[in-house]
Amino acid sequence: MKVLFSFLLASLVSNVTCFVPKISSNAASVASSPTCLSALDMKDQVGTLPPLGYFDPLGLIKNGPYGSPDDNFEHYRAVEVKHGRIAMAAFLGVITQQLYRFEGFLSPSASLKFSDLPNGMAGLKATPLEGLVQMAVLVGVHEVVIKQREGRQPGDFGLGYFGVSLENGSARQKNKLNVEIQNGRLAMLGILGMMANEQITGSILPKL
Repeated sequence: MKVLFSFLLASLVSNVTCFVPKISSNAASVASSPTCLSALDMKDQVGTLPPLGYFDPLGLIKNGPYGSPDDNFEHYRAVEVKHGRIAMAAFLGVITQQLYRFEGFLSPSASLKFSDLPNGMAGLKATPLEGLVQMAVLVGVHEVVIKQREGRQPGDFGLGYFGVSLENGSARQKNKLNVEIQNGRLAMLGILGMMANEQITGSILPKL
């Protein structure tokens, strides 16, 4: 559970920036260096939105382990998009599970039905070990097989946009991705709030 919290919290810190050094006698060489993103470049990136704009208090772009600042930014932004998508699916999953339970057996040998599982994180504790292993393997295969496409916008894993054609680099694509990132950030906060509420009150959703 602590690991899941860490992943979700880390994804919230991914709206990042690069601090540009002051102009000096070597300004020409610094400005032309491909290893640093300029403030102007950052303002045009997907996910750099008000009110924070670009935000990197930990210096992850400059000091990250994935290569140049450009490489670091692209990695962290793609990770944020993926985490946002997972959080949106998780948020909807919690709502669905609260209103409807799937029929059928999760584990016939243990006579355990899907409807027997509690909602939220408590459902993981009630899931047999074999089920947890299957989920871990599925996630691992997804991480290995599904990769960010080189030279494409963050979040383009080669699977399309639910059948909608979006020209790479177009204003429409940027707008749609910004909307998705904002929704993903909200979903990450939402699912974290649900998890916190479950730990404090014992219920995944607040009782209204």
